[in-house]
Amino acid sequence: MLTAWRKTNARRAARAARAAAYARHPDAGRRLVEHFPDSLWPNVRQVVAGYAAIGDEIDPQTLLETFALEQARIALPCVVEKDQPLIFRSWALDQPLEPGPFGTREPAASSSELTPSLVLVPLVGFDLKGRRLGYGGGFYDRTLDKLKQSGPLTVVGLAYEAQKLARVPAEAHDMRLDWIVTEQGAHQIAC
Repeated sequence: MLTAWRKTNARRAARAARAAAYARHPDAGRRLVEHFPDSLWPNVRQVVAGYAAIGDEIDPQTLLETFALEQARIALPCVVEKDQPLIFRSWALDQPLEPGPFGTREPAASSSELTPSLVLVPLVGFDLKGRRLGYGGGFYDRTLDKLKQSGPLTVVGLAYEAQKLARVPAEAHDMRLDWIVTEQGAHQIAC
């Protein structure tokens, strides 16, 4: 109960910081390419799961375009059902997206399902221990847990540097990030 209360307060502070960062630099997502670690750059045909930014989230579009130009396969998350893991469907840059739940945009249901080995995660807040705050629905926690059981997975949180918190309250089911990339740099999380 106390952790949930702490998460709510941390989420409120991080959302305010994200909104202010977006207002100052709405196109900051373009700088993610400059800071994305070379060691994580996807191989040809590697499946990378990104996301279509909503609201004031940092926008990974330029990063996804760059990966696609280098022949990575891009997938975007799709909500299947409440309290279930997300699935990832194939997406090409020229394909329109359809409205999804919670204001999201998703590839068409006819797009093939893919299993990514690199997942880019939108964040509400983060700390340098790899703890992340999402929106509170647990979709990414369930999804990352499932993906990690099926093979090697690298999870990179994307955010504005201003979303960094001293400490994110965490529970046992909260999945940690391997890296965080912001418009100002990259943070590798120590094991």
